[in-house]
Amino acid sequence: MYIKLSGQNLLKLLVLMGFSLLFYITLTTPGLSQVIHPQFIWNAKLGFTLLVVLTIIQMFKTLDWRHNITCGCHHKTGQLAYIVFVGTLILGLLVPISPLGSATASQKGVKFMQADTSVPVSLPILPADSQPELEITAENHVKYITAFYENNTAFIGKNISLKGFVYRPDQTPARHFFVARFEISCCAADAVPSGLFIEWDDSQSIKSDSWVEIHGKLATFTYLGNKLPVVKATQVIPIKPLATPYVYVNN
Repeated sequence: MYIKLSGQNLLKLLVLMGFSLLFYITLTTPGLSQVIHPQFIWNAKLGFTLLVVLTIIQMFKTLDWRHNITCGCHHKTGQLAYIVFVGTLILGLLVPISPLGSATASQKGVKFMQADTSVPVSLPILPADSQPELEITAENHVKYITAFYENNTAFIGKNISLKGFVYRPDQTPARHFFVARFEISCCAADAVPSGLFIEWDDSQSIKSDSWVEIHGKLATFTYLGNKLPVVKATQVIPIKPLATPYVYVNN
C-alpha cells in the first residue's frame, strides 16, 4: 500500500518539521558541547538554517492544492522509509543528551600513546621540583596528556592535578584506577577517553563513573607490558561532574 501524493507531501512536511524541532532543541541545549566540537557549532547552525528553508519549501508544496489536484505523476515511496525517519526522530526527541562514561570507555578503549618521542616544543619541560603545581585543564588537557605519553620520563616527579571521571580498564592493577575525560575531534561519535592512571592505596573506595580531583606526583609504571605515566596521588577529592565534561582537539 502506497500513500497518495498529498499524503506523502504531508508526511514529508511533518518529518522535516520534526527534525527542525530536534535540531533546534539540540542547538539551544546547554549540553550542546557534549554532542559536537565547539568549532563546528556554526556549521550546525548553518545546517539548521538550510533545514528550515527546506521545511518552508515543503510547506508551500503541501499547501499547493492545485498541484495536489492536477498532478498526475505517480510517486511511490515505501512506508519503511518513513518508519526509519520517524523512529529516528522519536529516539532523538525522547533520549536525553547525557555525558559519556565508563560503559562507552570500555567499548572504545583508552587512548594510549606509547612512542617515546620528544615532547612538543610548545610544551616546556619543567623541573621536577618546580612550583606551582601543573594543573591539567580543559584547555591544555590534550597537549599535556599527549606529552606525558610521548615522553613520560621527562615529567617524572612533577606535581600535577587533574579532574575527570573514574574508569577501570581491563586488568587494572590493585591500588589503581584511571581518571579520564572524553577527547572529541569532531563530535561525540569519535570521542575517546583520555587521561592518566592513578595510584591510591584506598582506590577500591572510589566508585567508577564518579568524578574526582587528583593531586600528586607523576611517575611511571608498567601496564600490560607498556611503560605508562601514573600519578602517585597525595589527594583524591570527590567533586561534582563538570559542566563541560569533555576536552577538544585543537581547542
